[in-house]
Amino acid sequence: MNPAITVKNLTKVYPNGFRANNNLSLTAFKGEIIGLIGPNGAGKTTLIRQLLGLLRPTQGEVRLLGRDPAQKANTLRGLVGYVPQMPLYYPSLTVEETIGFVLQFKGIKGKELLRKRKETLELVGLSKLANHSGYQLSHGSMRLLLLAMALCQDPPILILDEPTSMIDVVNRSHVQQLLANQKDKCILLASHDMNEVRTLCDKIYLMVAGEFIAQGTPHEISTLIKLPMEIAFVPGNAAKAEELVTAERISFEKEGPIFHVAFNELSQGIRFVDNIHHSLGLHYLYIEAPSIEKTVLQLLKEVAHE
Repeated sequence: MNPAITVKNLTKVYPNGFRANNNLSLTAFKGEIIGLIGPNGAGKTTLIRQLLGLLRPTQGEVRLLGRDPAQKANTLRGLVGYVPQMPLYYPSLTVEETIGFVLQFKGIKGKELLRKRKETLELVGLSKLANHSGYQLSHGSMRLLLLAMALCQDPPILILDEPTSMIDVVNRSHVQQLLANQKDKCILLASHDMNEVRTLCDKIYLMVAGEFIAQGTPHEISTLIKLPMEIAFVPGNAAKAEELVTAERISFEKEGPIFHVAFNELSQGIRFVDNIHHSLGLHYLYIEAPSIEKTVLQLLKEVAHE
């Protein structure tokens, strides 16, 4: 199967000499969600602009469905759905008028337009706001509208730049499930939400200073650096739990009723949890082993000190 997105040895140098992207390579296939993460100014937006054909690479190549977006931007219309980072909208149009406008631009008319518009509004969760004008929308609703505008075209490729930022927790969960269900599409997702990336993405590219410093599955990324297994728990008997961890010389922190401990080995942590559970009982237990967010932060710190 040919990749839906191919980036090969891509470099972008601006006229002032700033190297925004340096020798990037990436492949993504139909049915995959690819995560693009990194700090602000890492070069993610520059990469996205080249994928959309808005910027020409200085060196290297970009291919979407085998086509060069910089050379054949018009032929990619309807094949790529894009959700930009900044909320853009039509203030004088209602939500349903905006979706209808996008569908008309794609050549859809009549009953098919009405059906598709209704279907899209229900899919994204904007039915109740169908008659609201753009200027009446919250920032979160604007982002939902942007996603609806991308999805209603039913493109094989989605390029999403922080699609769930400013969206409330209920709608964010809905959008994440919606994206997970897009099995017939290739999705490139730029996000600062590590939980979102860990949950949704098949592969992650970590970008710093215009370069990919790490890539792999969420599990592979989280195990790049050996980090401790962290456990938070509320025991059935706090006083006896404190005696137990002290007797076993286990370092711990206490935050109200919650104990926090860490182990270098997963097996040690599992034995500890089993012992606490059978000895004292557990009212609450949270285990993080390993943490993709802490791994990414540690990788960024190591790069900063090189």
